[in-house]
Amino acid sequence: MIYLIITASITNMFSAANYEHRKRCYLDSIAKTLSFVPHTIIPIIVENNGSTETYLNALSAEILYTNSNVAVTTTQHKGNIELEDIKIVIAAYNIKDEDTIIKITGRYALLNDSFFTFVLQHPHHDAIVKGFNVCTKLYDINESVLGLFAIKCKFIKDYFYNNKQSPEREFAEHVKPLNVLRVETLGIRCCFADNLRVLDV
Repeated sequence: MIYLIITASITNMFSAANYEHRKRCYLDSIAKTLSFVPHTIIPIIVENNGSTETYLNALSAEILYTNSNVAVTTTQHKGNIELEDIKIVIAAYNIKDEDTIIKITGRYALLNDSFFTFVLQHPHHDAIVKGFNVCTKLYDINESVLGLFAIKCKFIKDYFYNNKQSPEREFAEHVKPLNVLRVETLGIRCCFADNLRVLDV
């Protein structure tokens, strides 16, 4: 099976963006992503600020609330929190080792269904990623875009960042030995980190 995990963090101490801007990004981007999801892929939204209902409940997808972002420190990178949320989803939905997980950051808007189609056409690959440096905005095999990727469950459920390098670089190192397929275009519109500059990747 293939699961789409859409990550969200409504209140995010790492973000300089205001609440209304963030709300609009989440609602518009997730709705657009869901409009492209084929019936063979199961979408799940995970939000990490507690178990209270939010505006995300208006969207047509399963929602799992976690406490991953409730008591974090300023030194804890948001990539660690996001990874923890993915693992919570894996456990809650009993996702199997050979199942494929597509992860997308909720504020990133899909431009089309090309990534979903690509994943469906390449079921035997361990991971599908884009080698790209989000700071230089240049291709880089030693970096990875964590905003959208696909990976077999068994290769992420026991994975941890060691926090010695950026999550993007550590994840690129993690997938290198795998049967990985690298894509040139992800088909997403995004703002990397807290930069409000929009970029199509």
